[in-house]
Amino acid sequence: MAFNFGPANEYNVFVFGNMSLSNTNAEGRVAVGGNAVLSNYGIGASILPLPPANTDPSFVVDGNIDVTAGSNASGNTVINPAGTVVNYTMGNPNGALITGTPIDFIEAERYLKCASAFWAELTPNGTGTVQFGQLNLTGTDDTLNIFRFDSGNIYGSGSALNQLNGINIIAPAGSTILITVDGTAIQYGSYQIFRNGITATRTDAQKILWNFPQALTWSNSTTAIYGSVLAPFAAATTTFSQINGNIIFDSFTGNAESHNELFTGELPDPTVCQLITTSSTTSSTTSSTTSSTTSSTTSSTTSSTTSSTSSTTTTPAVRPRAQAVTDRFESVALQQTALSHILNAEGEKIQKALSFDQTSIKTVLKVNQSVEAMVNSIARLETLLRMKIGLFQENLEQDSK
Repeated sequence: MAFNFGPANEYNVFVFGNMSLSNTNAEGRVAVGGNAVLSNYGIGASILPLPPANTDPSFVVDGNIDVTAGSNASGNTVINPAGTVVNYTMGNPNGALITGTPIDFIEAERYLKCASAFWAELTPNGTGTVQFGQLNLTGTDDTLNIFRFDSGNIYGSGSALNQLNGINIIAPAGSTILITVDGTAIQYGSYQIFRNGITATRTDAQKILWNFPQALTWSNSTTAIYGSVLAPFAAATTTFSQINGNIIFDSFTGNAESHNELFTGELPDPTVCQLITTSSTTSSTTSSTTSSTTSSTTSSTTSSTTSSTSSTTTTPAVRPRAQAVTDRFESVALQQTALSHILNAEGEKIQKALSFDQTSIKTVLKVNQSVEAMVNSIARLETLLRMKIGLFQENLEQDSK
């Protein structure tokens, strides 16, 4: 398993904002950073082996939850203590509805948006052509094949992504495929995706990543997407389709099936996007709930866990204080570098949106809202870094004693 998606690694569906789906399912875990509105929706039926009962945060919601019917087959449904249970009649055969914050969605969003921009800038080593309406992506590297093209004018052919009649990915079996697609409005057509001339399989999907670093909207109706989809700025809409892999959007509506073919490819580690783990806010409150069409009443008992570190009489492995201070400085410097890359990417996104001759006011407003949300997130992260820097003074004062 490659650990490139940070907190989203183990999640079949990972959405920063709101998600509204009906009459479909996600075979794996689901995480929603905003409100979840689901109807007849299944979660986690293909997570094998089945986790021990009441242990797996297989459905995490950081906002309000409004769920009618369906089932969370593998574990707990975890809602933020500040969220509201509008409705919850989903079955939990291997868990329960509980409260907690196992995922830092703000940090996950920052990291994944930065990672998307990082991977988009990798130098392509594969080529592409459009012949008789089919896009042929050809790579020869046994390890990693990288492609990049514009969704509205693929490799200068004049063809758009929704005008194709097929996509054939030609590269050594087992190699990782990274496909970066530029454009603010992504729309697939109705066609098949092939791997080396034959219909792609779910196993093939585990090595493919479709990266959409500029997309503000993303839509698909009938094409089966083989590979993980990383579109961290996009409002995604799907109908009667399927996506095989990790699915990462800003918001998600529709009824697409989400198949749990988690990404196992090997991509360069986005070191400039280092995850910030200054604080951990995982807390869990067990709850008993009854089915209701309007509200859910929760009785809870809060349990807290205290981590303890045992020490022995042998020489402790403690580094000098000076080294610890140096490491903190280096950590903050790396994090500031990552934030600067994100701000630069946000500026480029604005420039890109305004460069189009027929950019609508609605699109400009969406871009502005997206940038504003990211700047606010960065401001919150800067507060954490300021607190972290404050620790330097404490260490220096202790050294002077």
